[in-house]
Amino acid sequence: MTEIVVPGPEPDWQPAISLPYGSGRNPALQCGLWVAAAGSFRMIAGLRPPLQALAARLRLSVERSWEDLGEVDAAVFTIDRRHFALSLMTYGQSETWVWLHRSHEDADGALDVLLRALGLGQDAVVFTGGPDDGFHYRDTGLPG
Repeated sequence: MTEIVVPGPEPDWQPAISLPYGSGRNPALQCGLWVAAAGSFRMIAGLRPPLQALAARLRLSVERSWEDLGEVDAAVFTIDRRHFALSLMTYGQSETWVWLHRSHEDADGALDVLLRALGLGQDAVVFTGGPDDGFHYRDTGLPG
């Protein structure tokens, strides 16, 4: 059988992940795995503890990917048939974002399931909601 040789990239093609995206001659535009997965999820909360501590509690592997704003660490997992993701932008985001698969309607119930598995109470929650339905920040104890 004859070996099929794939030619190298054209000399004027930029890397498929180069900014500004899609501005060069390369016909391919690569997205990070997180970008591909995140479209199936909606943000439901932000938690005070760091992502690494939350992942360690559940023995999750944290994966590094990227999106438009930069690198992101994320873990995607299931608890009681509910599909979750935890993410943290590596540029200095302070809270860990909690995501719930769009097929699950009860965000509050899902958050309770997650907190119970994490061994945490409501005091670990910085905010509920997200860009889809608005952010609802919890009392921080700081003067207004």
